[in-house]
Amino acid sequence: MVLATIAILAGTLLPSDKIIPKKIWDYDKFGHFIMFAVWTFLYGLVLGVWKQKQPNLWVIFFWGSFYGILIEFLQFLLPTNRSPELLDFIADAIGSAFAILILKIIFRRSFTKPKEQTA
Repeated sequence: MVLATIAILAGTLLPSDKIIPKKIWDYDKFGHFIMFAVWTFLYGLVLGVWKQKQPNLWVIFFWGSFYGILIEFLQFLLPTNRSPELLDFIADAIGSAFAILILKIIFRRSFTKPKEQTA
C-alpha cells in the first residue's frame, strides 16, 4: 500500500519528460485509471483484512477520489512542469469506482455467512 502510494506520487508529480517515454503518454488516462484502481483496491483489501469485516466502501471510494484530486492540486502548486487536468481526476475516480465494484464482489463472498440449512 505504501509502495503504491509512493509510486503514484512519483509518477504524477515528477517531471514527465524525465521518467516516462513520450509514447506512453498516449495512454495517460488509462494509466490514471489503473493506478487508482490498484490503489483503491489495495486500500480496501488492507482495511477488510485488518478489520476482518467489510469496510465502508463509500469511505474507501472517497479516499481514492480525494487522493486523485489532491495530486491534481499538487500539480498546480508545485513547479514540476506538470499540469492538472479534470480528465485525469475523472479517470482517477472511475478507477476507484471500478476497484470498489471488485471489492464489493470479494467482500460479499468473503464476509457473508452461509445460510443455515434446516432439516
